[in-house]
Amino acid sequence: MRQLTIYQRVFYDSDCYKNGIAQEPAGVQVHSTGAPNSYLKRYVQPDDGRLGRNIYGNSHNRPGGDVCASAYIGKLEDGTVAVYQALPWEQRCWLSGSGPNGNANRKGYIGFEICEDNLTDERYFLDAVMGQAVLLTAYWCQEYGLDPDAAVRDHHELHDMGLASNHADITKWLRKFGRTMTDYRAAVKAALAEGIQVTYINCDEVKGMYEAKATNPGSYLNLRKGKATTYAVVAKIPQGATVTVLDDADPVWWQVAYKGSQGYAMAEYLTPINKPAETTQTQPSESQEEALAPLLENLQVTLEAARGAFLAVLDAIEKLKEGLNK
Repeated sequence: MRQLTIYQRVFYDSDCYKNGIAQEPAGVQVHSTGAPNSYLKRYVQPDDGRLGRNIYGNSHNRPGGDVCASAYIGKLEDGTVAVYQALPWEQRCWLSGSGPNGNANRKGYIGFEICEDNLTDERYFLDAVMGQAVLLTAYWCQEYGLDPDAAVRDHHELHDMGLASNHADITKWLRKFGRTMTDYRAAVKAALAEGIQVTYINCDEVKGMYEAKATNPGSYLNLRKGKATTYAVVAKIPQGATVTVLDDADPVWWQVAYKGSQGYAMAEYLTPINKPAETTQTQPSESQEEALAPLLENLQVTLEAARGAFLAVLDAIEKLKEGLNK
């Protein structure tokens, strides 16, 4: 089993996220940025203590941008290669552009950007492209039942299919190190054969209350942006899937997290799995009351005696004052 860590930094400020069109992934589009900057902070913000700060304000997490990938792969500030999730997996990304036969985004292709360097560092190529990108692609194929040979395409191939704008990524990068997309897909199939286990790290550090199981009568339970059926669907939760409950104060709509998506689902279709037991204040039993009665009686006598002594002291003080004033 191969291991993959995915940092979640959802692009809440991007127009793509706010547009919020839900769709089931039907393919994977493999992209690279086409610019010599291998650091994630150029595209992914705000800084979470790992990325570093983008002082130019030109990340993809901002209003007015026309590009927003589902995920980004590149270097953290310390040079480590990492994967960052920018959108819920079951939400349309803005990545491919259009061709004469349509748009890969609208065809259900989920996709990522790999931060390019100057295309001469083989170690970075192996870590970012043949390492993390291969694992992420295999994970998506695993989760959504995709065949790498049929469903995985780079930007150049999508253009040849008439589904994307004219870019050469990542074919040009692969050629630099003697590889092709056929080699890339073979690496994805090898990883898929071993299985991918993912650890999600939420950069917003949202902690759940407990887990719950989707027990809806249909195939999917909709996860929505707000507490009403009029809000957009951000993800579909399969029947029997486990979600993390973030807030259950509302009896109708619970706030939950599922595979990197956060939103609201109908509480009646969620069954708690490991909800902590609620503590209740119990009344003392009759035997306890009988045992406490003598103690309470003695306490009352003591308090009365103390009150009497206190009043006697006050009376003595007043008499003393009278004597001094004579």
